Amino acid sequence: MNVLNSVLDMCGNSFIAVDGDCIKASTQQFDDTGLMALLCHHDIALYIANMRTAGKKQFYAFALVAALFKELPEWWTMGILYDIACQIHLSLLKWNFMPEWHSHIIFGVLVFHAYGHQWTCQLWYHPQKSEIWGLSDGEGYCTIPADPSQGNSG
Repeated sequence: MNVLNSVLDMCGNSFIAVDGDCIKASTQQFDDTGLMALLCHHDIALYIANMRTAGKKQFYAFALVAALFKELPEWWTMGILYDIACQIHLSLLKWNFMPEWHSHIIFGVLVFHAYGHQWTCQLWYHPQKSEIWGLSDGEGYCTIPADPSQGNSG
């Protein structure tokens, strides 16, 4: 059973983060507009990408996942907790992007973002609805320092 695309589309339409045209940081003033990290279950950064374009573009998430898949045995399954995981999942299915990933990824929405999603989306992607996540909330990224040389303040 899958969530209907129409539900995921409605969910995507309700988020500023999904709007690739929404500019939160000026590329004229800043070389980097954000940071995206792929963390392990213990909140250790495995890969970090400097976001150099405005908006939360999905290709950063896909690039990080692709980098990790290159390092994992092909029979492993990866759990991905992300604030707009439903939209990443929708893109993979809708555009048949990276079909070899489909059976190897379980998606969940970060706990503190889950309640902003459509009800059906919450039921499908909330980490408390699946045993795979245990007590993980996916919010470990909040402790990554803006300047890694300054150490971790969290």
